[in-house]
Amino acid sequence: MSVRRLLLTLFLLTASQPARAEPAETVTNLTIGIQVVKPEGWHHLSAEANLDNLRRVGPDDKDFQEAVARYGNAPIIAFSKYVEPYADLNPSLKINIRPMGALAGRSGSAILQIILPGMAKLFSDMKIEQAPTETEMGGQQSGYARFSYTLKSGEMSLPTTSELWIVPKGNYFFMIGAGTRQDEANGTRAEIQSIISTINFDLQ
Repeated sequence: MSVRRLLLTLFLLTASQPARAEPAETVTNLTIGIQVVKPEGWHHLSAEANLDNLRRVGPDDKDFQEAVARYGNAPIIAFSKYVEPYADLNPSLKINIRPMGALAGRSGSAILQIILPGMAKLFSDMKIEQAPTETEMGGQQSGYARFSYTLKSGEMSLPTTSELWIVPKGNYFFMIGAGTRQDEANGTRAEIQSIISTINFDLQ
């Protein structure tokens, strides 16, 4: 898998999308083997505006925009705290899956080491708050990193904290991303962690 495709997936995981309200529920995908609980008051995200949203908040770069058109796809599971349209950064958590390809045999933190330098080239003010490290999620070894940057949306500048988990599993890996305001004024990383704590990969 190319670094550009990984970066595009990361944008899909951190950009805000339209949402529809539903009550708290356990979301299970037996095909890929993951389960997660959507908290009460949070919302399922629609995939309909995914590419348009990427083009709106992504870098004004021809190669990047071409990659969006070619490789863009929606997360398999995605939640947001507020219903869109929302006039601020909408706290969200999104789950995607990617084939290991040439990354086979690498740990989650090693994959993050590949991704983050490319991110730094896209955001001049990007700051790594937590360097890639190994952790555990849902009983699986995973990599984790946290970084901050300013996300542009029209005339708005949105100071953002993104968290990213890479969970290798066989010949593919889960890519789980979350985004909140840096000051956590409208949603906290503790709320994100409460969702992360419900993730389960052992569905047998």
